[in-house]
Amino acid sequence: MDLFNVSEIKRPKGGGLEIKFFDRLKPLERLAEMSEGETAAALPFYEALNSSARALYGRDAFE
Repeated sequence: MDLFNVSEIKRPKGGGLEIKFFDRLKPLERLAEMSEGETAAALPFYEALNSSARALYGRDAFE
């Protein structure tokens, strides 16, 4: 069973099952908002992400 996107699983007292998923786009949207501002606080993260993509795939992540 692939549970890669699941962040939390609960069984409430009333019965049933509660599953929370990771929202993988929300952090990227937040970084995009930060990079559009006056300070480029997200730039080091983007550079690290690009260097990781180059190491794994041999190309930039943001081509």
